[in-house]
Amino acid sequence: MKNFSLAFIILVACQPLQKEDLVGLWELETALRDKMVVSDDATYLQIHSNGSYSVSRTTGDMSGVYQLGETKIYFQGADTKGWFNSPWKAQRVKDHLLLAGRDEMNRRIELKFMKVEQIPAFTEFEKQVVGKWEMFLMMKDGIPEKIPTTFMTIDDTGSYIISDTTGIRDQGQSVINTRHHKVIFERDDTHWDVWFWGKELRLLNKEMDIQYHLKRVG
Repeated sequence: MKNFSLAFIILVACQPLQKEDLVGLWELETALRDKMVVSDDATYLQIHSNGSYSVSRTTGDMSGVYQLGETKIYFQGADTKGWFNSPWKAQRVKDHLLLAGRDEMNRRIELKFMKVEQIPAFTEFEKQVVGKWEMFLMMKDGIPEKIPTTFMTIDDTGSYIISDTTGIRDQGQSVINTRHHKVIFERDDTHWDVWFWGKELRLLNKEMDIQYHLKRVG
């Protein structure tokens, strides 16, 4: 988290943008709104050398054109969300593209993209989710709360077990929706957005405004 914030600090003193530094395929790695992590579906940004760009998301694909300023990239396209129809301060830091700007409600948005060679198959997402995870932190209404030793295990059939030091707390069947990056727990039909924060896993239930932080075990 510290490296991410420091990287954005140097945006104010970055060198003029060069098109060759931005051209390529970028995968959204993290998104912050007013310094708070926000969930987003898998997003890929392709910046072309001919002045056009394209975006691939689970909610739909789009394209548009862009212009470069001294320190900004200006996207122009039919993006109802606004991320790809607005100006951004931009900087290339090694294999990452950093964008900083404001949304339609004037909230600060910071996006961190990682350069990739191709969009991975949907099966790769499921493989990353399957395994044993320790649930170490819960965020309720934006307030963090540490969780006593608790584990969640999901196998490749969708079966899950949640356990702590006293034994099994919950178990049942889940569905990993790779297209929309969600996990659906069938027992109570709850839908959780899933994404990765570095090596950690995040689960977010928007209706209950609960977010869990998990780290892989083993």
